[in-house]
Amino acid sequence: MSFYIISKFRKLMNQRYYAIKKKLTEQLSPEVLEIRDDSYMHKNHGNIKEEDTETHFYIKIKSSFFNNKSKLSMHKLVYDILKEEFTKGLHALELDLSDNK
Repeated sequence: MSFYIISKFRKLMNQRYYAIKKKLTEQLSPEVLEIRDDSYMHKNHGNIKEEDTETHFYIKIKSSFFNNKSKLSMHKLVYDILKEEFTKGLHALELDLSDNK
């Protein structure tokens, strides 16, 4: 019984990670996609509640969808893809974006 509870809790803990991965994969077909949850580094910040999870992510993407786009356009595209996640508690992204050239 406790194994079920722990595994269910782990699944809940990674919901945003998997949602981000799914959205970026479907929209950008990346050649490289690296996602890291850095939320633990921001636990004691004033605007982050102690119970909040999956609030800060590092994301590295290499995709042909970024070809001939400026860095600003690349960032806007990723933020637009993930805008729903920001309404659900995502607070910040650190983005490392590049085209496939």
